[in-house]
Order: sequence, then structure tokens, then C-alpha cells
Amino acid sequence: MRPIANALQFYDKSCQTTLNDDLRYYLTRGYVYSGEDTFIMARPITRRYASFVLDEKFTYNPKEYDTWFCYLAVGKLERFLDLAPFKLQWILFHRQDKDDKDRWYTWKGFERAIRITKNEQSKKT
Repeated sequence: MRPIANALQFYDKSCQTTLNDDLRYYLTRGYVYSGEDTFIMARPITRRYASFVLDEKFTYNPKEYDTWFCYLAVGKLERFLDLAPFKLQWILFHRQDKDDKDRWYTWKGFERAIRITKNEQSKKT
């Protein structure tokens, strides 16, 4: 199943917005990638004002960008490292699962976590 299909199921089950609304927002204010292995909607923000990340009326100053906020990522998350138009110090994923917590990574810490995960997976096969 393509990651976009998983994203659609996610919206059907647990979102108050629609995929169309969010696509419109991220296509005009962020970045969207949809491929065979990954679907990502993300935008650059400022960590200091991360509490406003879901406020569509709040505007971040591009000179202060230091964080990639990955609003929705399905599939191979490590692809974000290749797909991001530019590196920033932080990456923020908001997990919408049982603990509903934000996951903060430094760019380098995320690279390390991906490398460790890949090594563990290759040992299992």
C-alpha cells in the first residue's frame, strides 16, 4: 500500500481536519512529498514558538527558522533527511498515538537514530 493510502486512512480515523485542507495549507506554506515509500507534510518553524505550530494564523519569521515540523509522515521517515529542502537544527514529529507526545530530535540525533534503527533491522534479517 502506498503511504498516501495510509495517510488517507489516518484522516478517516482520527482527524478533525481533512487531507484536502491540510494539503492546501502545506502546499502553500510548507512542503509536501508523496512517493512510493514516503508521504510527508512538513514546514519550517521556530522552536521558541513551537506551541503555535497548529495555529494557521501564526506566522514564523523565516530568519528564525530552526526546526522542521513534520505534521504528517508515513512510510520511511528517514527519507526526510534526503527530501528536506534544507537542514535545520531541530526536527519535530508530533506522534498521534497512545502517548500523543512531541518527539524532538536534533538533525544529527535523528540521523543517528535512523542509522541505529537500520543497523538493528539488518541484524534481524
